[in-house]
Amino acid sequence: MSHQQANISMKKRVTDLIVILSDGLYEREEIVAVSLLSALSGQSIFLYGLPGTAKSLIARRISKVFKDTTHFEYLMQRFSTPEDVFGPVSIRELKQDNYIRKTEGYLPTADFAFLDEIWKSSPAILNTLLTIINERIYRNGGKDEKVPLKALIAASNETPPPNQGLEALYDRFVMRIIVNPVEERENFEKLLEGDAASIDIEIPDGLQFSHDEFEQLSSEIVKVQISREVFTIINSIRVSLDEFNKDNPKVAVYVSDRRWQKIALILKTSAFLCDRTEVIPVDTLILRHCLWTLEQNREQINEIIEKCVKEFSCANNEMLNSWELNHKDLEKGVSDTFFYKENIYDTEKKEDVLNYGGNSGYDNDAFLKWFDSTPPIKIKKGTQKAVNPRTKDTFVKACEDSLSSLMEIIDEMKSYIAIQKKLNETPFVPSGKSVLVFDASNSHLKDLENHRLNAEHLLEKVQSYAISDS
Repeated sequence: MSHQQANISMKKRVTDLIVILSDGLYEREEIVAVSLLSALSGQSIFLYGLPGTAKSLIARRISKVFKDTTHFEYLMQRFSTPEDVFGPVSIRELKQDNYIRKTEGYLPTADFAFLDEIWKSSPAILNTLLTIINERIYRNGGKDEKVPLKALIAASNETPPPNQGLEALYDRFVMRIIVNPVEERENFEKLLEGDAASIDIEIPDGLQFSHDEFEQLSSEIVKVQISREVFTIINSIRVSLDEFNKDNPKVAVYVSDRRWQKIALILKTSAFLCDRTEVIPVDTLILRHCLWTLEQNREQINEIIEKCVKEFSCANNEMLNSWELNHKDLEKGVSDTFFYKENIYDTEKKEDVLNYGGNSGYDNDAFLKWFDSTPPIKIKKGTQKAVNPRTKDTFVKACEDSLSSLMEIIDEMKSYIAIQKKLNETPFVPSGKSVLVFDASNSHLKDLENHRLNAEHLLEKVQSYAISDS
């Protein structure tokens, strides 16, 4: 790493790169950012969008982030052959019964590759691509050649057609990014007035990544930890996806264990590139680009992700759940101890109800009247009892402890929000989305404050209850 690189934080470096890469590409900042993220994590990228939306330009610019790279690009079609992508067969080797391709200048020797309209290609090409993406190896004749590929970017205006055996290859494209035409009128007019965005952008040496530094990234990224909040969010997303699949079998989403591992690597890369040692909830919003499979399920999957992030992004959910259970038990204990749970009836015998005189025995009419009638209520249900001082002191102490525990949770939440507010600033999630985490935290804090009011009220009530003289 150069002295210039050593003096700049990774987050600042990546942010500066995104600004340069996005120059002249209106409404493409997030696309560029997550494409760069995926490339730096060594994962393949699928750009989904109509022709003429700058997909190839984005791919070419991303490749320029790396020093001394070779770039391969090809537009796939039905009649594409392996020779077009992997190189022609060597005639000299063929004369010696060796079926070996001359791969120099083709995909097997490229650091970066862009394949447009990938799903129009032949099975022979796509099956070979699967091996290259999986193992970074190209089997040339009887020899395995190491492929220096850092990232493969593919593009298409369609998802792979069903029942064509393309699921395994599609699964390898962990990052799936929607590239829409320019939507904002102001940006569209700028597009019309401006010159065409140039491929030949200048990236300062201090921002580019050398081959050695790219290799070092992997060893640093694996050290990044995943927070318990993120584990909770991911597990809740998995459960929600299972429910979605049951209700929507025709557009079901399958995420393999291998894919989840690659996704975790992308999230760790996001944290590392933001100068963090831990994946936090805001990083999970990147999953919006990783889990959808079809245009028909993309919006619903996005809603699932955002819902889970809102619900489980707070630091002390488990602590609060435990507190709520204990506090409910305390409320029940207070109610059972300080108040009558049932009506208490006056069952004293009345001399005029039963007649024992003479030889007639019971006065049946009087007995039946007594038996059928409801005795008068002596003490109504819900009336406060007078308990002994020791019992009251025990409950006062329990209420104080409950309130104290809740205040610790509130203080931790406030500290968490203060820390997260700064950490949530990431170039890989637009501010309009990252605010979801902050809003969820503030909403959670309001709930905690309501719990505090209830806990204080319970304590005040217990302190006011009467005690018996005994």
